[in-house]
Amino acid sequence: MQEESSRLGTTSPSFRVAAENRTRLTGVEMSHATLWRIHQDVGEAMLAVLEGEEAVSNAPLEAEEDPGQERVAAFDPVVGERVSISLDGTTVPVREEGWKEVKGVRISVLAERSVAGPESAEEAEVHLTRHSYRMRMADAATFAPVQGAEADRRRVPYARNTECVNDGAPWCWRITADYYPEALEVLDWGHATEHINAVGQAAFGEGSDAAVEWYNKAKEDLWQGAVETLLGERWQELPRRQRERGKTIRSGRAYFREHRERMRYQDFREQGYAIGSGTIESACKNVIGWRMKRGGARWAPERVNPMLAALGELHSGRWDEMWGRIRPKAA
Repeated sequence: MQEESSRLGTTSPSFRVAAENRTRLTGVEMSHATLWRIHQDVGEAMLAVLEGEEAVSNAPLEAEEDPGQERVAAFDPVVGERVSISLDGTTVPVREEGWKEVKGVRISVLAERSVAGPESAEEAEVHLTRHSYRMRMADAATFAPVQGAEADRRRVPYARNTECVNDGAPWCWRITADYYPEALEVLDWGHATEHINAVGQAAFGEGSDAAVEWYNKAKEDLWQGAVETLLGERWQELPRRQRERGKTIRSGRAYFREHRERMRYQDFREQGYAIGSGTIESACKNVIGWRMKRGGARWAPERVNPMLAALGELHSGRWDEMWGRIRPKAA
């Protein structure tokens, strides 16, 4: 009863709907309050397992401990694979505190599949598979070892090579530098083009033909990895603006200068890397948001992380494995 009830509480849009679905499936009535209590116990047990992994993963080495000793049980290890990692944040409504940030990590395997080219030739298309997630309502410093434990669980240190695809948030790049110093750093393509669009609109006027024309040329520069062309020739085409519009243009230039090495998109594509962080953004929207941002929902602070633990394990394909680890605690 506990497992299926808690799973329904994780996959349904609300505990009330979960209880109704369970009653229809089993013919045995259960109140949403009872199902909520069951789910909370299970979520807390899952969170305790994850926190235990995080404590072990990040503990200092013991005197006689082998530096290569495995501390966290592996699940779907990526040893010898090409790996893509993304970090991102979203917000959830918390009772009496308003909107609070939740941070998450997504770890995936880079794969290629053949698609038909313009003349029916076979071309390689990069896609991501075998995703896993770990999310927590926490500040960046607290979240850093949380995502590090997920990397340990997937055996990321033994991957063939690793890329980190993030937006421009500084905390994402600080964690990347600390935990994945050898990784290829890629600025998410979608965020880069959003900044191009903002600059064009500020320079030429919102919705103007000139803004669209400049945006298309600048986007092509980026697609070809020609960041210097963008910052040089293309930027010279922008009219001078003052006040807020000028500030947008200046901040855009600073943004592209800061991330220029992370925007070599043609090189990245040729090497078979992904250039977008859509899977972690999708997780923020469709995994966290779909369940935790329903109309009228307000989460007690102590209820947020247990639900995030359950959502992460479910969408990482680890529900059954985790249930085997927590069954005595949740029973």
